[in-house]
Amino acid sequence: MPKTTRPIAVITADIVGSSSYSPQDRRSVDRILHAAFRETERRFPNSIHTGMAFRITAGDEFQCVIADIPQVLQILTYLRAVAATGGLDPPLHFRASIGIGTLSTRKRPNPYEEDGIAFVRARRGLERLDKGRGPTRWTVLATGNEDVDVAADAILSLADYVMEGWTVAQWGAVRWALLGLKRKEVARKLKIAHQNVTKRILAAGWLHVDLAFVLLGGLIAKAIGTHKRVQRPLAPS
Repeated sequence: MPKTTRPIAVITADIVGSSSYSPQDRRSVDRILHAAFRETERRFPNSIHTGMAFRITAGDEFQCVIADIPQVLQILTYLRAVAATGGLDPPLHFRASIGIGTLSTRKRPNPYEEDGIAFVRARRGLERLDKGRGPTRWTVLATGNEDVDVAADAILSLADYVMEGWTVAQWGAVRWALLGLKRKEVARKLKIAHQNVTKRILAAGWLHVDLAFVLLGGLIAKAIGTHKRVQRPLAPS
């Protein structure tokens, strides 16, 4: 298979607070993350370039490659939502660094066997999160375009602050809202009154976060030379 010359997005991530899980729960982390990724692939068809893999030398780290760059934040948020509602206590959360660029290798089954500037940018971002002090940061993004990266940092720092306070119930509502479902449809999925869906969405501030992500997706698309707009995935039947 030939090398990819168009840009891709690499997500390199590690699990937040993994040491707080019991040995039994730690065994569940792999299962929950893989199930969450399979669900994400199903909801965002044709958006995944290389599937998720764990790093052998760092069991709390994983990586994947996204082909649909303008939608990478929606895909990442959906993955986080499914993971957060996977049943662990405390809920499963992870930090993520997104690097955008091209591959310097052919497509391979494991993202840790691939290479390119996007991987370098994602790795540097995760190292930055490791060294970070001050307000909680869950997400960083690097495109190589300074103006876009500065805007991304401002947007994501605020989004991280908002998402840190989300409850499992709010993550559940956001999960289905990301698929474009109406409030009554989300209510049927969650088996709650549709008024409670509205309360959860508003309390999470999701409408504001979503708008910011769409704006940032547009900036990224412009930076990489595509005018593709962020599209909602098809709602499940």
